[in-house]
Amino acid sequence: MARNGEIPPNAIPGGQEAYGQTLYIARFITREGQLTPGKLAPQYRRAYVSYGGKEQTSEVYQVLTHPNPQELKWVPTSGNNLPTGALQAGGDYKSPLFIGRAPFQGGICCGKFEPSHGCVYLPWGEKEHCVPKNFEVLCLTRIHE
Repeated sequence: MARNGEIPPNAIPGGQEAYGQTLYIARFITREGQLTPGKLAPQYRRAYVSYGGKEQTSEVYQVLTHPNPQELKWVPTSGNNLPTGALQAGGDYKSPLFIGRAPFQGGICCGKFEPSHGCVYLPWGEKEHCVPKNFEVLCLTRIHE
């Protein structure tokens, strides 16, 4: 667990704000009980996720880390197409959630990909934004069986 803008070693970047500030991949449990991936904006000392049309924030969160970032890649997709090797990062009893990102508001924002909904959801400006085309999903480059 991390808090108040902390960035652990080997944190995986998920995008950047329009003015260049790095966003990291983070997750926390929403008020509704869903473990949801989203973004860490260290300059604001909190993580952001989206749920039910709204953005939620938390000062306590988990950050995705990996000792070999070259084993991860962003794979372009659209709609409900789930790329091979997609990293599941949350969900609830209804459906799994994966890590997605898309160009948004002059930067690249990371959030959740819910294949059954056919879009990546981005937390931004106190709202949940659905991007159905031209987004990417974070995947492992090598799958261990």
